[in-house]
Amino acid sequence: MRIAVDIDGVLLDIMVTYCEIFNKKNKTSYQKKDVKNWEFFKHWKISEQEAYEIFYEIYEDSMLVPFIDENAPSIMKELNKIHEVYIVTARQLKYRVPILKKLSSHNVRRNVEYQELILLHPKPYDIKLRENFDIYIDDNPNLVDPIKKLKGRILLLYDQPWNQNINIERNINRVFNWNDIYQFIINL
Repeated sequence: MRIAVDIDGVLLDIMVTYCEIFNKKNKTSYQKKDVKNWEFFKHWKISEQEAYEIFYEIYEDSMLVPFIDENAPSIMKELNKIHEVYIVTARQLKYRVPILKKLSSHNVRRNVEYQELILLHPKPYDIKLRENFDIYIDDNPNLVDPIKKLKGRILLLYDQPWNQNINIERNINRVFNWNDIYQFIINL
């Protein structure tokens, strides 16, 4: 099977760092748990452009972002031995080097834990589904409805505050950590 692994919200806990930067700039006290939907910036009263500027700042130095689960590298390595694991994320090409540096610092290496890093445009939100993968490991709630229409594809929705309103059904499964991911895939 071909497996697509997202970065932000699945490998890196980016919203922790995002909130720290946002709070410092705006004298607020948001936490990750306050990010209740994908387009959270509308509720925080900033433009999409302003929201992305903070993401871009983080992308330039991803070393600041905490890793989401210490088990992820070893599980990815095991899965990559019997399947094809790819990292598929919505980042511009200019952020390739910082993300490779961050992944490497956590022993997430090409041809060991994954086959290739694939960078895609952030919109449309479901652009990843145009890639040919059997399983998508992602936190993006915008992938749910489109993937329901794709026969033979599975979304492992990584549990995050911004995807709590998603009903789990058919080919959508909620996972809470990398051990859940591993158990689900080996039981297929």
